Amino acid sequence: MAAILLLSVDRLLADRIDQAFAGRASFRMVQDIAAGDLPGAGVVVLDRAALAANRSLSEAVTETVAIAKGLPVVVASDTLESAEVLAAIRAGAVDVLARDAGVDEIATVLGRLLNSALVGYAQPGRFTLVLGPSQEAVAVLSTDAALTHARAGRSTILLDCTLPKSACETYLDTKCTYGIAAAIGDMARLDANLLANTALRHDPTGLMLLTLDAGTATEPAGIAAGDITALIELLRTCCNEIVLCVGSLRNPALLRDLLRMADRIEIVATQSILDLEAIRRLLDAIGVGELDRARSRLLLWDYQPAVLLDGKRMADVLELKTALGVPVDPTLLRNALNLGKPLVLEPAASAYAQVIARIIGVESAPQQTPTLAPLRRLLNRSARKVQAR
Repeated sequence: MAAILLLSVDRLLADRIDQAFAGRASFRMVQDIAAGDLPGAGVVVLDRAALAANRSLSEAVTETVAIAKGLPVVVASDTLESAEVLAAIRAGAVDVLARDAGVDEIATVLGRLLNSALVGYAQPGRFTLVLGPSQEAVAVLSTDAALTHARAGRSTILLDCTLPKSACETYLDTKCTYGIAAAIGDMARLDANLLANTALRHDPTGLMLLTLDAGTATEPAGIAAGDITALIELLRTCCNEIVLCVGSLRNPALLRDLLRMADRIEIVATQSILDLEAIRRLLDAIGVGELDRARSRLLLWDYQPAVLLDGKRMADVLELKTALGVPVDPTLLRNALNLGKPLVLEPAASAYAQVIARIIGVESAPQQTPTLAPLRRLLNRSARKVQAR
């Protein structure tokens, strides 16, 4: 957990900071700090009022920055005059906070710095990017992969960028009202606890879902490419697995940034020359490099061994090293979509679930088999009633 160190003796200021980050970051008020007191990730707040009258702010900030060894230093001051603020920034402080600031302002200023510290320090969760010409296939495979991670006990979030309506939301038969735009707006205070309380949860598995349309069936306004990449970096500090269904995203610069960030890139396509050409054009437009291709894998949706255009030929054309077939029963798939019951949760699709588990590298959940135990208990109860008579 990240930590906040307050160099002060002001109990009221300490109480407001502690209240702003209760349960999100540990908090300590100290009068000086040593190297052994420093957390791995956190923020140091220097109270201007705690300094001796004959000590300059610039000197105190410079010394604190040197001791903090890379942790951001924020100055809390009664005066926010430009000269004092400039002196603090020039000495190495990253921000200046009013000493009488309220809880919300403290949470905003320090929360942004805490998130940045966590992104640089915490072991990031695995980020998987799923894209392809068929929005339906990409959405189904993304959802089933994320559900399989969640069933394996890993904290997992699924981001769906399909427009005008989330295909993953439909497939899960749920309604998502807290979307990607709202999460971007909450980034200053977003952590694992807030995410768990605001993001839509799939009750049977615990999978969290964020959609681009947030239930409005419209594209949100005011979201920049950098906002989405920053959100994913932050989510990697909150979850073990982040799965992004590319859906309707076609911005080459954004897709290029996402490819660079991704630990795994799953390219979903059918054994069709049309899909092959569509993927080739998309990869060329993005400008996929050799390193990106090394982390990419071709997944042949509705794989049919009898089709002459096999995985090896398609992978060779796309300059990919790996291609895996994903057999899909069309009837089971249509029923799963129409009923909102994902394939990986259906016993009848156990073979498909095993393929998905193998793709993402986890053991498939054991399938429930019929048991005679309930029938035996019923017969025993009936026998006891007869004996009692």
